[in-house]
Amino acid sequence: MIADLPAVLAPVFAPGGDVRLAIRCGGRSLAYGELRRAVTAMRAELAANGVEPGDRVAFSMPKSLESVVATLAILAAGAAYAPLDPGLSASQVRFVLDDLRPRLFIATPSRLQALRQWEDAHAETCCPLASSQRCAVVDERALRLTMVEAGNDGDAPAPSPGLATILYTSGSTGAPKGIMLSHANVESFVAWGARTFAIRSSDRLINHAPLHFDLSIFDLFCGLGRGASVHLVDETTALFPGAVRNLVEAAGITVWYSAPTALARLQERAALKGLDSLRLILFAGEVFPTPILRRLMADAPRPEYANLYGPTETNVCAFYPLPGPPASDVEAIPIGWPCDHTEIRLLDGGGRDVQGGETGEICVAGPSVMQGYWARPDLTESARLGSWRADSYRTGDFATRRGDGALMFAGRRDQQVKVRGRRIELTALEAVLNAHPEIREAAALHLPASRPGGALGVALVAGGERLGQGAIRAYVAERLPESYAPDVVEWLDGLPRLTNGKIDRVRLRSLFEPMQVN
Repeated sequence: MIADLPAVLAPVFAPGGDVRLAIRCGGRSLAYGELRRAVTAMRAELAANGVEPGDRVAFSMPKSLESVVATLAILAAGAAYAPLDPGLSASQVRFVLDDLRPRLFIATPSRLQALRQWEDAHAETCCPLASSQRCAVVDERALRLTMVEAGNDGDAPAPSPGLATILYTSGSTGAPKGIMLSHANVESFVAWGARTFAIRSSDRLINHAPLHFDLSIFDLFCGLGRGASVHLVDETTALFPGAVRNLVEAAGITVWYSAPTALARLQERAALKGLDSLRLILFAGEVFPTPILRRLMADAPRPEYANLYGPTETNVCAFYPLPGPPASDVEAIPIGWPCDHTEIRLLDGGGRDVQGGETGEICVAGPSVMQGYWARPDLTESARLGSWRADSYRTGDFATRRGDGALMFAGRRDQQVKVRGRRIELTALEAVLNAHPEIREAAALHLPASRPGGALGVALVAGGERLGQGAIRAYVAERLPESYAPDVVEWLDGLPRLTNGKIDRVRLRSLFEPMQVN
């Protein structure tokens, strides 16, 4: 037994249950006894490589048994884990490592080689990472670390006591930011999630989200914390709905949690139809187009469904258990009510609570709210609502309250734009387009440089016939003010996505840049 374990790890190391399945990925698995021994061994290797309580350890590797063992071993060592998106370029990895200054960086041999090649190509402007960084490679299929480069101990990073993880944003709107979550933050959310959704040892949870995406916290720690088994969907399997269905069916998955994009891809191929093991389907991270959700619930009527809301900075802070399928394709799905460990206020621009059905910014407070942004006290301060609570966060999202008090999402600050002097809610336009029977997915963009006053562009994925721009404009004009009629309509085979499943709006915008709007 490891002394001084974080609370989220204590159940993993509880006596008994050694032969029960803990983690499975592909054809490989670890029972609880094997998992404990692997974590204990890797914790010892971390200590041998200089990792101490309060340190930060970053890693870049595909989703695997090794990445889960590394996550748990880092926490067992009293350090904070920083999982990097495996899809980051070498320059982006270097940016994060320079920003974070972890005690140790763990990577696969190929990942570390790519980073070294990039550094060699930029030797004139870039100091070698090894001059200030300890690097280790993970020995795949052996659950061991091998030290390859030892940094300068004189440049040791300052400790960060109390931190459990630092999750970096995608950087789609600027440089990536590290979101600091403490053990108390994680434990607060995990306790709520396991209690609210009655996670038990007989459950089999699927882990679809990447480890650098906050949704994975639920899968790993609610699952392992209740003695359940967690089944990883690796990056290759995630690309093929048939392979995902096979995994769900073979493992008898009972709990699913992912971004709506993953569920929409499965619904398109009817990949969950006829499965009887699922008891719970949770989704979060973006708005779920109502028509697709209705079709999914018709294909898989047995599970309970819930919409979970919350940015990474708060983890889940509101949720809505669906009482049944939406009545129509245009019915909006609430984000629901505050979780019992959070408090939510809707505030106007002056920091006052809005009245009745007015729209206000979602502001959250509670023990799951982040400690702040790594090395960015300015951003942390601007995100707090100091006049309310020290553990508050201004989300930049907007909502209204319907009659029963449930919150209705009303868009993001950066999705409320002015086009030709008129305010446009991009999410409202997307909702109308998503309800069209010939449209499978829609994304709306503000194109400020297209002409004086800007323009509206929409990217559409066909669910049937690709309609002309005139037909799309007429459809929108029947349902929204004239100012919402799109100036540019582009049909795509699929919307570009980030590795967490959300729409990559930076890449999407680049598709519109060459276009000329008359």
